[in-house]
Amino acid sequence: MSLPQTFLSQKEYKQHLQTARELLSVYLPMNDVHWEVFKQGFKIRKYAKDDFILNEGDTEKYLSIVLVGSTRHYLTANGEEKSFDFSFQYEFSCSYSSFIQQEPSQFCVQAMEKSVLASLSHPFLQQLYKQYPESNYFGRTAVEQYYLWREKREISLMVDAARERYVKLLEQYPIYLEQVPLKYMASYLNIKPESLSRIRKQLAGSS
Repeated sequence: MSLPQTFLSQKEYKQHLQTARELLSVYLPMNDVHWEVFKQGFKIRKYAKDDFILNEGDTEKYLSIVLVGSTRHYLTANGEEKSFDFSFQYEFSCSYSSFIQQEPSQFCVQAMEKSVLASLSHPFLQQLYKQYPESNYFGRTAVEQYYLWREKREISLMVDAARERYVKLLEQYPIYLEQVPLKYMASYLNIKPESLSRIRKQLAGSS
């Protein structure tokens, strides 16, 4: 599958780059000198709805932050798509194990809507870590966030009932209800779409 990208004007590029700097400042405060070095590695990537950002079997080249839109992470098992993660505006989006090990990804990353990602390549980050050791904190934070999320989700799948998993999801990420199609959310929660639809109706009726 191809990975189409739509054109960005110079004005859009500069605006997105500034947003990326503001987001990164939470993890890695930078003066203007450091930012001049850091921004050289950024690639602003724009995708239309349903475009593939990463194909299964390809190696993840970038650690990205979603500036606009949202992404879905899924794999195909027994001919069925299994969604297991979403990244929304201002969140990291990446096939982390593929990126860290520079090995083929076991899943796809797809734009759920028009999306813009600010991406840093693996070689650039490795160079940056050597040049500015304090920048290691940025990469470590991204990975820590991912593994904390994964552990919580795995525990929830083992101990929580379907209704409880859905309620917890809405409490933590109410934006999911608005942006994620029913079939994707059902797959993420490891339940059938009709079961999720029934749970949503029950909750709506009790509110």
